[in-house]
Amino acid sequence: MDKTATGLVMLTVAMILYGVINPILKKAGFNPFATIIVQIAFLWISIIPFFIFTKSHLNVISNRANIPLLVIAGVVNAIGYYLVVKSYTYLPIWQINIFWVLAPLSGAVAAYFILGEPLAAKFFVGLTFTLVGLYIAFR
Repeated sequence: MDKTATGLVMLTVAMILYGVINPILKKAGFNPFATIIVQIAFLWISIIPFFIFTKSHLNVISNRANIPLLVIAGVVNAIGYYLVVKSYTYLPIWQINIFWVLAPLSGAVAAYFILGEPLAAKFFVGLTFTLVGLYIAFR
């Protein structure tokens, strides 16, 4: 399988798994902090062996200058994830999941400002379609 097909398969599986997470979390009914702590604990338990056996820790050690960026990304991730879990109180799952279509668009805007990547005209076409779709879905 070529790289593109492998990436698409991986993203499809990830999308399905992330789509299943929201209803499971809402059914569990914990408060956001308990939800996040339990998930992170199990994440650490399950991922540390991969981190060690794939020698990924060597990459972190050799790129120490980038550790502050990882810390910032972790803080941003924690705040965003808390807000998603908290939104279960206010919105149905389908609206939460459909709102995720904005993630690639906000990522593109962030890449423009942080990395200097250009925004193509088709980005604005996609943004328009996405915003119109969200408007229709939330009406």
